[in-house]
Amino acid sequence: MTKYLTIQKLSELVGIDISYIRKMIKNRDLTAYKKDGYKRIYINIDEFNSTVKPITDLDKVIDLEKYLV
Repeated sequence: MTKYLTIQKLSELVGIDISYIRKMIKNRDLTAYKKDGYKRIYINIDEFNSTVKPITDLDKVIDLEKYLV
């Protein structure tokens, strides 16, 4: 997988709206990268994954030892 994706591709891949990603850039939660001469904005996937966290910790609530994995 590539390290940088456009906002549109990231939106498709993750399943969230483009406006939410733009809002994260505006609030300085994400850094926008741009290549000289091109209009597309790229997002670092590792940075995106580190900023997005789950709301609840279901892995602590559900005991996985009770289930066959």
